[in-house]
Amino acid sequence: MNLRRPVTASLLLSTLLLASSARWAATDPLRKEWTQAIQQKQVNELTQREQLENLKRAQELTQTQRQLDQLRQQEASRPGLVAPPRTQQLSETQRQLDQLKLEQQLNGVQHELKLNEIEREQNPFRRQEKIKELKLQQHMQFLQDQSRTKLMQQNLNR
Repeated sequence: MNLRRPVTASLLLSTLLLASSARWAATDPLRKEWTQAIQQKQVNELTQREQLENLKRAQELTQTQRQLDQLRQQEASRPGLVAPPRTQQLSETQRQLDQLKLEQQLNGVQHELKLNEIEREQNPFRRQEKIKELKLQQHMQFLQDQSRTKLMQQNLNR
């Protein structure tokens, strides 16, 4: 009889350990799914934020283009009164505006590539770091573009 108690206790102990290990193993996939779901939500929010910022950029660029077109039209309606430096300034601003539009298109493509890379990342820690990095880059790029557009608008108002 004494022999059974240690075996029973050992069996009970191993069953408890096995059960807690199984519970941990069951929660680990749940944690992984939860982490992936949270990170996917963050990627989706980044995409939405980028789309919103692209709309804001497009509005600013359209406004600057209208302002530039209006100034060109005003100067064209006053032949002979237009100073060559002003015409050069308008041409330079148009060039800068066109360049900014192209850079924004390129940045959009690069942003999409980074989002795709993040979605393929298997390691949740690296994925989270890439999300943070892209969020920061996205915000910095938006502020830079906004600053450049405002500067062009100020130059046109002179």
